[in-house]
Amino acid sequence: MYLKKNCRLLIVLSMILMAFSPGMERVQAAENSPSIDPLSEQKQQEVKQLENELHESMILEFDIVTGLDERLSSKPTYDEQTIHQPYEPETKEAPHAAKQMIQKLQNTGEYAWNLSIEEYTSKLPITADAKRTFEEYLGYQYVMETLTIAAASHSDITDALSSQMQHAGMPSWLSGVAARTLVFLLL
Repeated sequence: MYLKKNCRLLIVLSMILMAFSPGMERVQAAENSPSIDPLSEQKQQEVKQLENELHESMILEFDIVTGLDERLSSKPTYDEQTIHQPYEPETKEAPHAAKQMIQKLQNTGEYAWNLSIEEYTSKLPITADAKRTFEEYLGYQYVMETLTIAAASHSDITDALSSQMQHAGMPSWLSGVAARTLVFLLL
C-alpha cells in the first residue's frame, strides 16, 4: 500500500512537470480522421463555465487526479487492475495505450466509473451545472468514445486525447487536464 501511494505521487508529479515542459507539441487532428462530434454552442459555454469555476475555486489538476484516484481505488474492479498492470515503454503510443485504457475502463465498468466521478464531483465547491458538465465529460460514455477515436492516432496518447477534446470544442486548459487525468487513471 505504501509503495502504491509513493508510485502514484511520483506519477502525478511527473505529469505536472511534463505539463509545464516547454516544447511540448500538440497534435492537430487531420480533417479526414475520425473525431468527436463538435460541441454545440451551449455545450461549449457549459464547458467554459466549468473551467472558470474550477479556476475560481482553485481546484488544480493535482486535486482532480488524486480525488478521482481515491474514489476509483475504493472500487475493487479498478483497484485490482492497478496493482497487477505492468508498465511498458510503448504504452504512451496512442494505438497501444488507447487499447490498454479501453480494456481497463471496460473492466472497471460503467457503473463503478460513473459512480466514482459522481462521488468526486459531489464534493467540489462548484455549481450543479458545472458538476453535471464535469460528470458528462469524464463520464464513461464520453471517455470511451474519445479513447476509441484516439486509438487511430499515431502520436502520444495524452496529445491524441487532448487534441480530440479540443477539436470537439473543449478549451485547451481543460482538455489537457482531462487528457492527463485519464492517462494517469487508466494507463
